[in-house]
Amino acid sequence: MYLLSLTDNIVTSARSTFGYVAHSLGGLKPWLLYQPKDFKAPDPPCIRSTSIDPCHLTPPSHGCDADWGTYSGKVVPFVRECEDREHDGIKLFDEL
Repeated sequence: MYLLSLTDNIVTSARSTFGYVAHSLGGLKPWLLYQPKDFKAPDPPCIRSTSIDPCHLTPPSHGCDADWGTYSGKVVPFVRECEDREHDGIKLFDEL
């Protein structure tokens, strides 16, 4: 992961924890490949991430009093769903 983080550009696939960590260590905003749906490539096939933060695949529960499944973006500013995952994972963003 460390060696991969030293690259000038990086493209990571959806669900790639290895890629998420590598681009974060290097301070890079990666290109994210979307996952194919029904054996068809999405249009566009990839996007530039807006954040260097990795996608956290298991969102936090916010403590004992909060209901499980509470959308973190409503509780904490600068937190949104990952660009390459549908309703599965959160990450930090620089802007609201």
